[in-house]
Amino acid sequence: MHMKKNAAAALLLILALLLTACGAKIPEPADGYDIVLVTDSPETDGSGTQNTASEPEREVSTVSAAELYSGYGFCHQHCAESGYYRFTADNSQGVTWQVFLLDEEFKDAERYIPQAYEKALEGSGIVHIDAGKWIYVYCSCNEWTGAKAPEGCKYSWVLDPNATAADAAAPAGIASDTAAAASDPTPTPAQTPAPTPTPAPTPKVLSITKHPTAETVQQGGACWFVARADNADSITWEFLDATGAVNSIDNAKSRNPGLTVEIYENGETIGLKNIPISMNGWMARAKFTGGGTSMYSNPAQITVTAITDFKSAYAGVFENYLSLVSGGEDKYELWTDLELSGVVLGYFLKDLDGDGTEELVVGRIGGTTGSNWDNIVYSVFTLNNSTPVKVLKSNARDRYYYNGSGFIHEGSSGADSSIVYSCRYSKGELAVINGVYTSAEGYFNYLNEPISADQFNAAMVSLEGSITAISSMLTPIA
Repeated sequence: MHMKKNAAAALLLILALLLTACGAKIPEPADGYDIVLVTDSPETDGSGTQNTASEPEREVSTVSAAELYSGYGFCHQHCAESGYYRFTADNSQGVTWQVFLLDEEFKDAERYIPQAYEKALEGSGIVHIDAGKWIYVYCSCNEWTGAKAPEGCKYSWVLDPNATAADAAAPAGIASDTAAAASDPTPTPAQTPAPTPTPAPTPKVLSITKHPTAETVQQGGACWFVARADNADSITWEFLDATGAVNSIDNAKSRNPGLTVEIYENGETIGLKNIPISMNGWMARAKFTGGGTSMYSNPAQITVTAITDFKSAYAGVFENYLSLVSGGEDKYELWTDLELSGVVLGYFLKDLDGDGTEELVVGRIGGTTGSNWDNIVYSVFTLNNSTPVKVLKSNARDRYYYNGSGFIHEGSSGADSSIVYSCRYSKGELAVINGVYTSAEGYFNYLNEPISADQFNAAMVSLEGSITAISSMLTPIA
Protein backbone atom coordinates (compact mmCIF):
# COMPACT_ATOMS: atom_id res chain seq x y z
CA MET A 1 0.00 0.00 0.00
CA HIS A 2 2.89 2.35 0.84
CA MET A 3 4.49 1.67 -2.55
CA LYS A 4 1.22 2.43 -4.35
CA LYS A 5 1.02 5.83 -2.61
CA ASN A 6 4.62 6.63 -3.60
CA ALA A 7 3.91 5.64 -7.22
CA ALA A 8 0.80 7.83 -7.32
CA ALA A 9 2.69 10.78 -5.88
CA ALA A 10 5.46 10.36 -8.47
CA LEU A 11 2.89 10.21 -11.27
CA LEU A 12 1.25 13.43 -10.04
CA LEU A 13 4.66 15.15 -9.85
CA ILE A 14 5.48 14.14 -13.44
CA LEU A 15 2.10 15.41 -14.69
CA ALA A 16 2.62 18.73 -12.88
CA LEU A 17 6.08 19.15 -14.46
CA LEU A 18 4.70 18.37 -17.92
CA LEU A 19 1.91 20.93 -17.51
CA THR A 20 4.40 23.54 -16.34
CA ALA A 21 6.73 22.85 -19.29
CA CYS A 22 3.89 23.17 -21.78
CA GLY A 23 2.64 26.53 -20.43
CA ALA A 24 3.06 29.51 -22.79
CA LYS A 25 3.78 33.08 -21.80
CA ILE A 26 1.15 35.51 -23.07
CA PRO A 27 2.93 38.52 -24.60
CA GLU A 28 2.16 41.94 -23.22
CA PRO A 29 0.00 44.00 -25.63
CA ALA A 30 1.90 46.75 -27.43
CA ASP A 31 1.21 50.32 -26.38
CA GLY A 32 -1.47 52.05 -28.43
CA TYR A 33 -3.40 48.91 -29.46
CA ASP A 34 -6.68 47.31 -28.46
CA ILE A 35 -5.67 43.63 -28.11
CA VAL A 36 -8.24 40.83 -28.13
CA LEU A 37 -6.65 38.13 -25.99
CA VAL A 38 -7.36 34.65 -27.40
CA THR A 39 -6.03 31.11 -27.10
CA ASP A 40 -5.19 28.39 -29.57
CA SER A 41 -6.54 25.69 -27.21
CA PRO A 42 -9.57 23.84 -28.68
CA GLU A 43 -12.89 24.80 -27.15
CA THR A 44 -14.72 22.26 -24.97
CA ASP A 45 -18.39 21.67 -24.50
CA GLY A 46 -20.00 21.38 -21.11
CA SER A 47 -18.91 17.73 -20.66
CA GLY A 48 -15.22 18.57 -21.16
CA THR A 49 -15.13 17.12 -24.69
CA GLN A 50 -12.97 19.16 -27.05
CA ASN A 51 -14.84 21.01 -29.80
CA THR A 52 -12.58 20.89 -32.86
CA ALA A 53 -15.15 22.28 -35.30
CA SER A 54 -14.42 25.96 -34.62
CA GLU A 55 -11.27 27.78 -35.83
CA PRO A 56 -8.94 29.16 -33.11
CA GLU A 57 -9.28 32.92 -32.73
CA ARG A 58 -6.34 35.21 -33.40
CA GLU A 59 -5.04 38.32 -31.71
CA VAL A 60 -6.36 41.41 -33.51
CA SER A 61 -4.37 44.64 -33.28
CA THR A 62 -6.44 47.79 -33.75
CA VAL A 63 -5.50 51.46 -33.70
CA SER A 64 -7.63 54.55 -34.36
CA ALA A 65 -6.67 57.66 -36.30
CA ALA A 66 -7.48 59.75 -33.23
CA GLU A 67 -4.93 57.78 -31.14
CA LEU A 68 -2.19 58.49 -33.68
CA TYR A 69 -2.93 62.21 -34.13
CA SER A 70 -0.40 63.31 -31.51
CA GLY A 71 3.15 62.68 -32.72
CA TYR A 72 4.18 61.54 -36.18
CA GLY A 73 1.11 59.39 -36.91
CA PHE A 74 2.98 56.12 -36.28
CA CYS A 75 2.57 53.08 -34.08
CA HIS A 76 4.62 49.88 -34.17
CA GLN A 77 4.51 46.24 -33.12
CA HIS A 78 6.94 43.33 -33.07
CA CYS A 79 5.83 40.35 -35.19
CA ALA A 80 5.96 37.19 -33.07
CA GLU A 81 4.69 34.66 -35.63
CA SER A 82 5.40 34.21 -39.35
CA GLY A 83 2.47 34.13 -41.73
CA TYR A 84 0.09 36.10 -43.91
CA TYR A 85 -1.40 39.09 -42.10
CA ARG A 86 -4.67 40.72 -43.19
CA PHE A 87 -4.74 44.52 -42.81
CA THR A 88 -8.16 46.23 -42.85
CA ALA A 89 -9.05 49.94 -42.95
CA ASP A 90 -12.36 50.66 -41.21
CA ASN A 91 -14.34 53.84 -41.94
CA SER A 92 -11.34 55.48 -43.63
CA GLN A 93 -13.09 58.76 -44.59
CA GLY A 94 -10.25 59.62 -46.95
CA VAL A 95 -7.48 58.78 -44.45
CA THR A 96 -4.39 57.08 -45.89
CA TRP A 97 -3.07 54.06 -43.97
CA GLN A 98 0.36 52.63 -44.81
CA VAL A 99 2.35 49.63 -43.52
CA PHE A 100 6.16 49.49 -43.33
CA LEU A 101 8.18 46.35 -42.45
CA LEU A 102 11.56 46.89 -40.76
CA ASP A 103 14.20 44.37 -39.73
CA GLU A 104 14.92 46.28 -36.52
CA GLU A 105 13.11 48.73 -34.28
CA PHE A 106 13.43 52.27 -35.67
CA LYS A 107 15.44 54.41 -33.25
CA ASP A 108 15.14 57.80 -35.01
CA ALA A 109 12.12 60.11 -35.34
CA GLU A 110 9.43 57.96 -36.94
CA ARG A 111 8.40 60.71 -39.35
CA TYR A 112 11.47 59.76 -41.45
CA ILE A 113 10.23 56.21 -42.11
CA PRO A 114 8.17 56.99 -45.28
CA GLN A 115 11.24 58.67 -46.78
CA ALA A 116 13.74 55.98 -45.71
CA TYR A 117 11.74 52.81 -46.53
CA GLU A 118 9.38 51.63 -49.21
CA LYS A 119 5.89 50.86 -47.95
CA ALA A 120 4.79 47.23 -47.87
CA LEU A 121 1.08 48.07 -48.17
CA GLU A 122 -1.26 51.01 -48.54
CA GLY A 123 -4.88 50.63 -47.44
CA SER A 124 -6.37 47.16 -46.95
CA GLY A 125 -4.65 43.96 -48.09
CA ILE A 126 -2.60 40.91 -47.14
CA VAL A 127 1.17 40.84 -46.57
CA HIS A 128 3.46 37.97 -45.58
CA ILE A 129 5.55 38.87 -42.53
CA ASP A 130 8.36 36.85 -40.97
CA ALA A 131 8.61 36.49 -37.19
CA GLY A 132 11.04 39.04 -35.80
CA LYS A 133 10.06 41.83 -38.19
CA TRP A 134 8.79 45.18 -36.89
CA ILE A 135 5.40 46.32 -38.17
CA TYR A 136 5.04 50.10 -38.44
CA VAL A 137 1.57 51.50 -39.23
CA TYR A 138 1.28 55.10 -40.45
CA CYS A 139 -1.81 57.32 -40.46
CA SER A 140 -1.86 60.45 -42.65
CA CYS A 141 -3.90 62.33 -40.02
CA ASN A 142 -1.41 63.63 -37.45
CA GLU A 143 -0.16 66.85 -35.94
CA TRP A 144 2.73 67.04 -38.45
CA THR A 145 0.53 66.92 -41.53
CA GLY A 146 -2.08 69.07 -39.79
CA ALA A 147 -4.98 66.93 -41.05
CA LYS A 148 -7.55 66.32 -38.33
CA ALA A 149 -8.39 62.70 -37.48
CA PRO A 150 -12.06 61.81 -38.19
CA GLU A 151 -14.06 60.03 -35.53
CA GLY A 152 -14.43 56.25 -35.87
CA CYS A 153 -11.56 55.82 -38.35
CA LYS A 154 -9.60 52.66 -37.45
CA TYR A 155 -7.05 50.24 -38.85
CA SER A 156 -6.58 46.62 -37.74
CA TRP A 157 -4.43 43.59 -38.61
CA VAL A 158 -4.50 39.91 -37.73
CA LEU A 159 -2.74 36.68 -38.75
CA ASP A 160 -4.91 35.01 -41.39
CA PRO A 161 -4.27 31.22 -41.47
CA ASN A 162 -6.36 30.84 -44.62
CA ALA A 163 -4.44 33.37 -46.75
CA THR A 164 -1.98 32.19 -49.40
CA ALA A 165 0.82 33.65 -51.49
CA ALA A 166 -1.75 34.46 -54.20
CA ASP A 167 -3.52 36.80 -51.76
CA ALA A 168 -0.42 38.73 -50.67
CA ALA A 169 -0.31 42.38 -51.72
CA ALA A 170 3.29 43.21 -50.77
CA PRO A 171 5.44 44.51 -53.66
CA ALA A 172 8.17 42.14 -54.78
CA GLY A 173 10.88 44.30 -53.28
CA ILE A 174 9.25 44.17 -49.84
CA ALA A 175 8.38 40.46 -49.68
CA SER A 176 10.03 38.60 -46.80
CA ASP A 177 12.44 35.72 -47.26
CA THR A 178 9.66 33.23 -46.51
CA ALA A 179 7.35 34.76 -49.10
CA ALA A 180 10.12 34.76 -51.69
CA ALA A 181 10.78 31.08 -51.02
CA ALA A 182 7.08 30.29 -51.49
CA SER A 183 6.97 31.97 -54.90
CA ASP A 184 10.26 30.38 -56.06
CA PRO A 185 10.77 27.10 -54.15
CA THR A 186 13.76 25.98 -56.21
CA PRO A 187 15.96 29.03 -56.82
CA THR A 188 18.90 28.53 -59.12
CA PRO A 189 22.17 29.03 -57.24
CA ALA A 190 24.41 31.76 -58.60
CA GLN A 191 27.49 30.60 -60.47
CA THR A 192 30.76 31.19 -58.63
CA PRO A 193 32.82 33.57 -60.78
CA ALA A 194 36.26 32.47 -61.81
CA PRO A 195 38.99 34.23 -59.87
CA THR A 196 40.83 36.94 -61.70
CA PRO A 197 44.40 37.84 -60.87
CA THR A 198 44.91 41.31 -59.35
CA PRO A 199 41.70 42.99 -60.55
CA ALA A 200 41.88 46.64 -61.42
CA PRO A 201 40.23 48.94 -58.84
CA THR A 202 36.61 49.68 -59.67
CA PRO A 203 36.07 53.39 -60.27
CA LYS A 204 33.51 55.04 -57.95
CA VAL A 205 30.32 55.72 -59.85
CA LEU A 206 27.68 58.20 -58.69
CA SER A 207 24.43 56.26 -58.19
CA ILE A 208 21.15 57.47 -56.64
CA THR A 209 19.80 54.93 -54.13
CA LYS A 210 16.85 56.88 -52.69
CA HIS A 211 14.58 59.36 -54.44
CA PRO A 212 12.32 61.74 -52.47
CA THR A 213 8.61 60.88 -52.54
CA ALA A 214 5.54 63.09 -52.91
CA GLU A 215 4.01 64.70 -49.83
CA THR A 216 0.53 66.05 -49.10
CA VAL A 217 0.24 68.54 -46.23
CA GLN A 218 -2.38 70.93 -44.92
CA GLN A 219 -1.72 74.65 -45.28
CA GLY A 220 0.62 75.74 -42.51
CA GLY A 221 1.82 72.16 -41.93
CA ALA A 222 5.21 70.48 -42.31
CA CYS A 223 6.79 67.67 -44.35
CA TRP A 224 10.20 66.11 -44.99
CA PHE A 225 12.03 64.79 -48.07
CA VAL A 226 14.94 62.32 -48.12
CA ALA A 227 17.34 61.49 -50.97
CA ARG A 228 20.55 59.44 -51.00
CA ALA A 229 23.27 58.51 -53.49
CA ASP A 230 26.39 56.36 -53.42
CA ASN A 231 29.72 58.14 -53.96
CA ALA A 232 28.21 61.63 -53.70
CA ASP A 233 30.57 64.38 -52.57
CA SER A 234 27.83 66.98 -52.10
CA ILE A 235 24.01 67.32 -52.03
CA THR A 236 22.11 70.47 -52.99
CA TRP A 237 18.33 70.78 -52.62
CA GLU A 238 16.24 72.93 -54.92
CA PHE A 239 12.61 73.44 -55.86
CA LEU A 240 10.65 73.56 -59.10
CA ASP A 241 7.64 75.88 -59.08
CA ALA A 242 4.34 75.12 -60.79
CA THR A 243 5.77 76.35 -64.12
CA GLY A 244 8.90 74.17 -63.85
CA ALA A 245 11.26 77.05 -63.05
CA VAL A 246 14.15 76.13 -60.73
CA ASN A 247 14.31 77.92 -57.36
CA SER A 248 17.02 77.87 -54.73
CA ILE A 249 16.02 77.43 -51.09
CA ASP A 250 16.36 81.18 -50.45
CA ASN A 251 14.29 82.01 -53.52
CA ALA A 252 11.58 79.53 -52.49
CA LYS A 253 11.39 81.14 -49.04
CA SER A 254 11.18 84.59 -50.58
CA ARG A 255 8.35 83.58 -52.93
CA ASN A 256 6.42 81.69 -50.23
CA PRO A 257 6.07 83.99 -47.17
CA GLY A 258 6.23 82.18 -43.85
CA LEU A 259 8.00 79.07 -45.20
CA THR A 260 10.94 77.78 -43.14
CA VAL A 261 13.46 75.23 -44.46
CA GLU A 262 15.91 73.10 -42.48
CA ILE A 263 18.59 70.64 -43.68
CA TYR A 264 19.40 67.47 -41.69
CA GLU A 265 21.37 64.21 -41.98
CA ASN A 266 24.43 65.52 -43.89
CA GLY A 267 22.12 67.15 -46.39
CA GLU A 268 20.15 63.97 -47.17
CA THR A 269 16.98 65.23 -45.46
CA ILE A 270 15.23 68.56 -45.95
CA GLY A 271 12.37 69.73 -43.73
CA LEU A 272 9.71 72.25 -44.75
CA LYS A 273 7.60 73.91 -42.06
CA ASN A 274 4.73 76.40 -42.04
CA ILE A 275 4.11 75.62 -45.71
CA PRO A 276 1.83 78.26 -47.30
CA ILE A 277 -0.90 77.49 -49.84
CA SER A 278 1.19 79.29 -52.47
CA MET A 279 3.53 76.26 -52.54
CA ASN A 280 0.85 73.90 -53.81
CA GLY A 281 2.11 72.22 -56.99
CA TRP A 282 5.82 72.86 -56.31
CA MET A 283 8.35 70.02 -56.33
CA ALA A 284 11.51 69.27 -54.35
CA ARG A 285 14.56 67.53 -55.80
CA ALA A 286 18.17 66.86 -54.81
CA LYS A 287 21.27 67.45 -56.94
CA PHE A 288 24.15 65.03 -56.24
CA THR A 289 27.73 65.74 -57.31
CA GLY A 290 30.57 63.20 -57.27
CA GLY A 291 33.04 61.35 -59.47
CA GLY A 292 33.30 64.32 -61.81
CA THR A 293 29.60 64.30 -62.66
CA SER A 294 26.19 65.43 -61.34
CA MET A 295 22.80 63.72 -61.10
CA TYR A 296 19.31 64.90 -60.14
CA SER A 297 16.85 62.90 -58.10
CA ASN A 298 13.30 62.51 -59.29
CA PRO A 299 11.28 65.59 -58.29
CA ALA A 300 8.78 65.03 -55.46
CA GLN A 301 5.40 66.76 -55.70
CA ILE A 302 4.23 69.01 -52.85
CA THR A 303 0.44 69.12 -52.52
CA VAL A 304 -0.88 71.74 -50.09
CA THR A 305 -4.54 71.55 -49.07
CA ALA A 306 -6.17 74.80 -47.97
CA ILE A 307 -7.58 75.41 -44.51
CA THR A 308 -11.26 76.16 -45.07
CA ASP A 309 -12.18 76.96 -41.47
CA PHE A 310 -9.67 79.28 -39.83
CA LYS A 311 -12.00 79.92 -36.92
CA SER A 312 -11.68 76.26 -35.89
CA ALA A 313 -7.89 76.50 -36.24
CA TYR A 314 -7.90 79.22 -33.53
CA ALA A 315 -10.43 77.44 -31.28
CA GLY A 316 -7.85 77.01 -28.51
CA VAL A 317 -7.27 80.78 -28.30
CA PHE A 318 -11.01 81.46 -28.03
CA GLU A 319 -11.37 78.88 -25.28
CA ASN A 320 -8.38 80.33 -23.40
CA TYR A 321 -9.84 83.87 -23.48
CA LEU A 322 -13.15 82.63 -22.09
CA SER A 323 -11.34 80.63 -19.43
CA LEU A 324 -9.07 83.56 -18.54
CA VAL A 325 -12.00 85.88 -17.82
CA SER A 326 -13.25 83.37 -15.24
CA GLY A 327 -9.81 82.78 -13.71
CA GLY A 328 -8.75 79.73 -15.74
CA GLU A 329 -5.28 78.66 -16.89
CA ASP A 330 -3.52 81.05 -19.28
CA LYS A 331 -2.17 78.56 -21.87
CA TYR A 332 -1.47 81.21 -24.54
CA GLU A 333 -0.09 83.88 -22.16
CA LEU A 334 -2.98 86.24 -22.81
CA TRP A 335 -2.94 87.94 -19.41
CA THR A 336 -2.78 91.72 -19.61
CA ASP A 337 -3.15 94.62 -17.18
CA LEU A 338 -5.90 95.93 -19.45
CA GLU A 339 -9.36 95.33 -18.02
CA LEU A 340 -10.85 91.95 -19.06
CA SER A 341 -13.60 91.47 -16.50
CA GLY A 342 -16.91 92.63 -17.91
CA VAL A 343 -15.35 93.46 -21.29
CA VAL A 344 -17.00 91.97 -24.38
CA LEU A 345 -14.15 90.59 -26.46
CA GLY A 346 -14.52 90.08 -30.20
CA TYR A 347 -12.39 88.97 -33.13
CA PHE A 348 -11.94 89.26 -36.86
CA LEU A 349 -9.92 87.11 -39.28
CA LYS A 350 -7.79 88.68 -42.01
CA ASP A 351 -4.82 87.63 -44.13
CA LEU A 352 -2.58 90.52 -43.10
CA ASP A 353 0.43 89.73 -45.30
CA GLY A 354 -1.10 87.90 -48.28
CA ASP A 355 0.44 84.49 -47.58
CA GLY A 356 -2.92 82.67 -47.61
CA THR A 357 -3.14 82.30 -43.81
CA GLU A 358 -5.73 84.39 -42.01
CA GLU A 359 -4.50 86.02 -38.81
CA LEU A 360 -6.72 86.28 -35.72
CA VAL A 361 -7.20 89.83 -34.33
CA VAL A 362 -8.84 90.17 -30.89
CA GLY A 363 -10.26 93.46 -29.62
CA ARG A 364 -12.94 95.05 -27.49
CA ILE A 365 -16.55 95.50 -28.55
CA GLY A 366 -18.44 98.61 -27.47
CA GLY A 367 -15.82 100.69 -25.68
CA THR A 368 -17.17 103.68 -23.76
CA THR A 369 -14.18 106.00 -23.27
CA GLY A 370 -14.68 107.82 -26.57
CA SER A 371 -10.94 107.64 -27.24
CA ASN A 372 -8.52 105.36 -29.08
CA TRP A 373 -8.48 103.15 -26.00
CA ASP A 374 -11.80 101.74 -27.21
CA ASN A 375 -9.98 100.39 -30.28
CA ILE A 376 -7.06 98.62 -28.58
CA VAL A 377 -6.08 95.33 -30.17
CA TYR A 378 -5.71 92.89 -27.29
CA SER A 379 -3.77 90.28 -29.28
CA VAL A 380 -2.93 89.00 -32.76
CA PHE A 381 -2.25 85.35 -33.65
CA THR A 382 -1.07 83.54 -36.76
CA LEU A 383 -0.67 79.85 -37.59
CA ASN A 384 2.70 78.12 -37.66
CA ASN A 385 2.58 74.42 -38.59
CA SER A 386 -1.20 74.66 -38.03
CA THR A 387 -0.62 75.83 -34.44
CA PRO A 388 -1.71 79.28 -33.15
CA VAL A 389 1.28 81.51 -32.41
CA LYS A 390 1.00 84.91 -30.71
CA VAL A 391 2.31 87.84 -32.75
CA LEU A 392 1.56 90.66 -30.31
CA LYS A 393 -0.29 91.49 -27.07
CA SER A 394 -1.25 94.88 -25.64
CA ASN A 395 -0.72 96.14 -22.11
CA ALA A 396 -1.69 99.45 -20.52
CA ARG A 397 1.67 101.10 -21.31
CA ASP A 398 2.35 99.16 -24.51
CA ARG A 399 -0.67 99.27 -26.83
CA TYR A 400 -1.42 98.24 -30.40
CA TYR A 401 -4.13 99.46 -32.77
CA TYR A 402 -5.21 98.33 -36.23
CA ASN A 403 -4.91 100.90 -39.02
CA GLY A 404 -6.34 98.96 -41.98
CA SER A 405 -3.04 97.69 -43.38
CA GLY A 406 -0.89 97.16 -40.30
CA PHE A 407 -0.68 98.36 -36.71
CA ILE A 408 0.01 101.52 -34.73
CA HIS A 409 2.20 100.88 -31.69
CA GLU A 410 2.02 103.33 -28.78
CA GLY A 411 4.14 102.93 -25.68
CA SER A 412 5.54 104.82 -22.74
CA SER A 413 8.06 104.05 -20.03
CA GLY A 414 7.92 107.46 -18.32
CA ALA A 415 7.03 111.12 -18.71
CA ASP A 416 9.91 111.83 -21.09
CA SER A 417 9.97 108.48 -22.94
CA SER A 418 7.23 107.51 -25.39
CA ILE A 419 6.81 106.12 -28.91
CA VAL A 420 4.22 106.21 -31.69
CA TYR A 421 5.16 103.83 -34.54
CA SER A 422 3.45 102.59 -37.68
CA CYS A 423 4.24 98.89 -38.23
CA ARG A 424 3.86 96.48 -41.12
CA TYR A 425 3.04 92.83 -40.40
CA SER A 426 4.79 90.03 -42.34
CA LYS A 427 5.61 86.38 -41.59
CA GLY A 428 4.61 86.62 -37.94
CA GLU A 429 6.66 89.75 -37.22
CA LEU A 430 6.16 93.52 -37.08
CA ALA A 431 8.55 95.94 -38.81
CA VAL A 432 8.55 99.69 -38.08
CA ILE A 433 8.02 101.73 -41.23
CA ASN A 434 7.38 105.18 -39.75
CA GLY A 435 7.05 106.94 -36.43
CA VAL A 436 8.50 109.18 -33.74
CA TYR A 437 9.69 108.91 -30.15
CA THR A 438 10.88 111.04 -27.24
CA SER A 439 13.65 110.55 -24.73
CA ALA A 440 15.52 112.63 -22.16
CA GLU A 441 17.67 113.91 -25.06
CA GLY A 442 14.75 115.31 -27.08
CA TYR A 443 12.51 114.32 -30.02
CA PHE A 444 13.45 111.89 -32.79
CA ASN A 445 11.96 110.10 -35.77
CA TYR A 446 12.11 106.30 -36.09
CA LEU A 447 15.47 106.63 -37.91
CA ASN A 448 16.94 108.22 -34.74
CA GLU A 449 17.18 111.63 -36.44
CA PRO A 450 16.47 114.69 -34.22
CA ILE A 451 13.18 116.54 -34.89
CA SER A 452 11.40 119.49 -33.30
CA ALA A 453 8.56 119.26 -30.77
CA ASP A 454 6.14 120.55 -33.42
CA GLN A 455 7.24 117.86 -35.85
CA PHE A 456 6.82 115.24 -33.13
CA ASN A 457 3.29 116.41 -32.27
CA ALA A 458 2.24 116.60 -35.94
CA ALA A 459 3.50 113.08 -36.60
CA MET A 460 1.77 111.74 -33.49
CA VAL A 461 -1.57 113.30 -34.49
CA SER A 462 -1.23 111.88 -38.01
CA LEU A 463 -0.38 108.37 -36.84
CA GLU A 464 -3.10 108.27 -34.19
CA GLY A 465 -5.56 109.60 -36.77
CA SER A 466 -4.97 106.50 -38.92
CA ILE A 467 -6.26 104.15 -36.21
CA THR A 468 -9.29 102.15 -37.37
CA ALA A 469 -12.38 101.86 -35.17
CA ILE A 470 -12.63 98.08 -34.99
CA SER A 471 -15.69 97.59 -32.77
CA SER A 472 -18.00 97.15 -35.77
CA MET A 473 -15.56 94.68 -37.36
CA LEU A 474 -15.56 92.33 -34.38
CA THR A 475 -17.60 89.16 -33.82
CA PRO A 476 -18.13 88.32 -30.13
CA ILE A 477 -16.03 85.47 -28.77
CA ALA A 478 -18.46 82.90 -27.45
